[in-house]
Amino acid sequence: MNPFTKITVFRKLKSGSRLLGCFILIALVTAPLIFALVFSESMMNGISEKYICLSDGHIQTREDISSIPEQMLYSADSVIYGNVLIYSSTETSPLMVKGVTDSYFNEKRSNQIHFVSQAEDESNLSGIIISRSTAEKLNVGVGDKVAMMIVPENSDRVLRPVLARVTGIFYTGYDSLDKNLSFVDNEYAIKLFSNETPIYELIVNSPYSEDLNSVLSYLPSLAETSIWSSKNTAVYENFVSSRQMIMIILLLVVAVAAFYTASVANQIVEDDMKNIAIYKLLGANNSQIKNSLFVSVYTVTIAGILVGLLIGLLLSLNMGPILTYLSDKGLEGLSFYLLDFDVTVPFLRISLLLMTLLIISFITVRITLRRTGRITPIQLFTSL
Repeated sequence: MNPFTKITVFRKLKSGSRLLGCFILIALVTAPLIFALVFSESMMNGISEKYICLSDGHIQTREDISSIPEQMLYSADSVIYGNVLIYSSTETSPLMVKGVTDSYFNEKRSNQIHFVSQAEDESNLSGIIISRSTAEKLNVGVGDKVAMMIVPENSDRVLRPVLARVTGIFYTGYDSLDKNLSFVDNEYAIKLFSNETPIYELIVNSPYSEDLNSVLSYLPSLAETSIWSSKNTAVYENFVSSRQMIMIILLLVVAVAAFYTASVANQIVEDDMKNIAIYKLLGANNSQIKNSLFVSVYTVTIAGILVGLLIGLLLSLNMGPILTYLSDKGLEGLSFYLLDFDVTVPFLRISLLLMTLLIISFITVRITLRRTGRITPIQLFTSL
């Protein structure tokens, strides 16, 4: 950087109110963009993990799994599913009842579920563990009796009522999953759903979770096999489309912010037209003037991006407590979101957004500053 550029850049950065406005706007645009991207990515990954761990596993199969190498699997549990209508004295709710063994809630699943309370006394009635949202809807607590109507898969069979006792209440942090999920002992599930055959619920170790086909290849047949995304098609497709739409919207916002920097550059040229004419009169060439203005605007843009990135990441790392606090205040809209999740920072997507902002800013500012070539020393005298 030559002395002329250093002096003019320093002067513009020191006294340029327009550059300060540009810095603030870029920072205020970047921060919520980063927050929105981290929030959406963390939310989708968190919801996916909830469904995988507590609802369906990565893979569900009735095939023989003995040929799958042990290092590929985190867990393989035999479970039984069935659907019921559960009744209290005042309300009714449909539920998916899942028969599990004591070893079902391993470390990975325990990290995805919280047991609010569990019964300590014995009872002759078989127990069922329901979610906090279901308990609130039915207005029941631990120890209360509930009636269940078994919904048969075969329409030729009749509904069958049974009586059970609430032995536990849980919540996962995702209300949409909680409303439809409950657990019973595996042996009790066999009695309730005598026509249902057990199914293996597989959770795959992380190196293989992105490529489930490598695990599926060890199964003798795929006739009785499904993966979690096909079991929850609406949820999975919503994730895919949401990722795409969010990224498109954020890229459009970035483009608008980038064009704003070109507008700032144009305003600076307008303000400094007299000074530019003086510089040329004193011997400065157009390239030096253009480069000095470009460095001023682009330095402020980069600084705004870095500050916005820092603010966005700080907000993102604390979004869990913020959402929980807002939920406790009774904001109904948050019931559609996951409130308990690990923050996932999508570095690739963030880099793409910020690089887009930098590239568009670079191009638009350089194009805008071409007009400095039309400013000549003679204009200094014609403006007097």
